Amino acid sequence: MNKTWILFGNGVLLALIIYLKFFNDSTSEIITRYPQLRSVLLFLIFYIAVNIISNTAKYVYSRRNKISKDRKNNVHFGIENIANFALTIGVVFTFLSVFGVDPIKIITSLSIVAAAIAILTKEFILDFISGIYLSFSHTFEVNDYVKIDNQKGKIVEISMLKVKLLNDDDDSVLIPNSKVQFNEIINYTQRDVRLMTVDFQLSLLYVDSIEQLERDIILSLKSFDEYIEKKSYNLKVIEMKKDYLELKFQYTLKEIDMDLQRKIRRKTIREVFDFISSRKEALPELNNGNG
Repeated sequence: MNKTWILFGNGVLLALIIYLKFFNDSTSEIITRYPQLRSVLLFLIFYIAVNIISNTAKYVYSRRNKISKDRKNNVHFGIENIANFALTIGVVFTFLSVFGVDPIKIITSLSIVAAAIAILTKEFILDFISGIYLSFSHTFEVNDYVKIDNQKGKIVEISMLKVKLLNDDDDSVLIPNSKVQFNEIINYTQRDVRLMTVDFQLSLLYVDSIEQLERDIILSLKSFDEYIEKKSYNLKVIEMKKDYLELKFQYTLKEIDMDLQRKIRRKTIREVFDFISSRKEALPELNNGNG
């Protein structure tokens, strides 16, 4: 309801400014006397029109796809990115006009300078274009758990220039859109969203048997039994090196809850670390040798 009133208010304000700009004689004389005011009014018309169009597009999309008003997905961010880019161009044009510069003429006459600027800002342009692509693609969506390059976390925002992740330590990680676009992306959410995976390495000195290791880790997660499918635990050996094993421990949650997933994943990593520490303590001769 609030969004409807905001759209209505913007529409009324837009109609009022258009009336003052084009259909009111007294304001027309003032605008003729002060051309800077004309530029400002044109920008206000453009600004309100962009807001109405973008908000209407998001509202219609949300209604058609039955998305609650307090949630955003890729398309919402994509529409906002395009609107912000259009407004940025509008601000530049208005700034030039206020100082008596015709933006069209200056862009035409300074084509070489414009080309140089494009070269200098190529990273900005690449990030923006990549952001538009990511906003409307199905590579990942907000709240998906992904791995981008060497960063793992939950997607919380896809902005005009960067993707924002919330990693397992609750740190916010900002990754340029171009880096996201040209790096390997693993979307863990597009498989069974309840399937959790913890990757780790373990020295061969601390492993008596893989089966015993699996039993010890499962036992360490006993407090989470009510959240985890009982027969879903699985410890895999990914690769055996000369001195250590690369392992993957997996389990399936009973419910789809991203916050719960992050808590159990963090707890699992800590339990694996505690297991390794306990095995080190069980080998005093090794510790003495390292000392």
